[in-house]
Amino acid sequence: MADSNTYYVRPVAGVWHVTWNDSPDLISSCPSQHEAVALAQLLARHMTSQGRTAQVEVAEPELRRPTWGRKGLAGAAAAAA
Repeated sequence: MADSNTYYVRPVAGVWHVTWNDSPDLISSCPSQHEAVALAQLLARHMTSQGRTAQVEVAEPELRRPTWGRKGLAGAAAAAA
């Protein structure tokens, strides 16, 4: 068993996934980044208390643009032309 563990927090399709050592197995899926980071930090502290090293890596959130305003702006531009 390895003495070093890395917990990854990544955005996937609107939720945050927590994985371990780049394993394809999902530890948890959380609705918010804050909740996912807190879980990863809890797991890392547990590993540290067991005498292992652990770290948490958080990916940047996905950029999202609101779609509700696009249709209105396109309609206003067409009406003005």
